[in-house]
Amino acid sequence: MKRVLLIILLHLSLFFIVFAYQAQADEGLNLTCENMLSVFGKKYEPLNFKLEVTGFHYFDKDHNEFKTIPAKDLDIGEDKFTAKFPDYELGFQRIVYKGDTEPTITMSKYDYKNDKFIDHYECDVVREYIN
Repeated sequence: MKRVLLIILLHLSLFFIVFAYQAQADEGLNLTCENMLSVFGKKYEPLNFKLEVTGFHYFDKDHNEFKTIPAKDLDIGEDKFTAKFPDYELGFQRIVYKGDTEPTITMSKYDYKNDKFIDHYECDVVREYIN
């Protein structure tokens, strides 16, 4: 009887170890980005995104649904990534402002048609485990 109980406990322990390891393996980033012009008093709605190993998730207001750009379609560099859309692209980069020691994530919206940057954002980043 003790032997059966020991085997069951070992199996349960192994199950919990594997489960805990898998839960920590899938981590994503929640990005909440505020338009930098808001420091001048105008109210802007924050933009929310999620970056995971599988891709870049965003809410499409035109179609009222969540969409994903697969990771293979993102332009990813050492301290940056870019999500491309038909009319514009969102470029995220990690920078350290002069006098700061911690990096900040910024996002710039580039308009293809007018060949210029049209908005700049500062983003708060929260690491989150994926359910």
